[in-house]
Amino acid sequence: MPPNLPFAEYRFTLKALELVSLPAFADPLWRSVFGLALKQLSCIADKQNCKTCLLRHQCDYSFLTSGQNSPPKKIGVTRNMKDIPNPHVFRSRIRDYSPKIPPGASFSLTLILIGNANDRLPSVIRAMVQAGELGLGKKRSKFKLLEVIQAGPGPLERLIMSNQELVATGMPELPVIPASPKVIRFMFQSPYLLPSNTKLDDGLNTTKLIMQIIRRISSLQEPYTGVPAVADFTYLRSLAENPVILDADLEVEPGYSYFGNKKRFSAVRGGMLIDLQNHKELWPWLYLGQWLGVGKQASKGFGRYTVSVVDA
Repeated sequence: MPPNLPFAEYRFTLKALELVSLPAFADPLWRSVFGLALKQLSCIADKQNCKTCLLRHQCDYSFLTSGQNSPPKKIGVTRNMKDIPNPHVFRSRIRDYSPKIPPGASFSLTLILIGNANDRLPSVIRAMVQAGELGLGKKRSKFKLLEVIQAGPGPLERLIMSNQELVATGMPELPVIPASPKVIRFMFQSPYLLPSNTKLDDGLNTTKLIMQIIRRISSLQEPYTGVPAVADFTYLRSLAENPVILDADLEVEPGYSYFGNKKRFSAVRGGMLIDLQNHKELWPWLYLGQWLGVGKQASKGFGRYTVSVVDA
């Protein structure tokens, strides 16, 4: 069966109160200030480890950012996982330059909430207001939250918050998955992170990549919808082990690092053409993964990709 993972995509419209300087890829920065703001608003036991805190299942910070949101009894693909993926994904616009937003100008941020994480949207909005008071970057540039709109995955937009007033709740939905094409173009929009010691002499391990996408979606579905993913994962893996890569243009940047993390990674960029004629069962997973990302730090915007039809 195809994945059944509803989500909602929110666009936060912000107003710069001071000069705001953003990196070209700002999602890790947004995740950092959002997490700090959410912790300040949520945590009543500042020195308590989230993993042992008795309030971790009620705490917005623990639920949304620290992987302490698993149900008491784990089944399906999550039964052997210590922590499960966070139910949010930052998806701000990626540029080829570092933008500077002057005071008074508006700019935006996109955030995805998965499944029942949408019940905590009011807490997310409060955290974004608090983030504006904390400020962005080294200079702590202040901004103000003006408006929140649910921008997807459906075709119609919905106003959620305006003039500091919450006017509607979020409504997670399933995207409509089109019929499987014959050939797709798979393109990374943000760096796909691998451990720094990963050997890529023989090229990108596409089997691992595809199974990472399937595993990520499956491990999000159970804890945030209450319904385990039902699929023949052995069969899906057999398909993923023999992908037909028609063409590839991939680059690897060793020693990649980003804001807020001193670790070094191998960052993969570029894309490839994949023949799906005999692998149609992989299509729903690849299509849905466009909103969720893949690989390390996917909730911070890494591993974002798009799929487009080359031959229907």
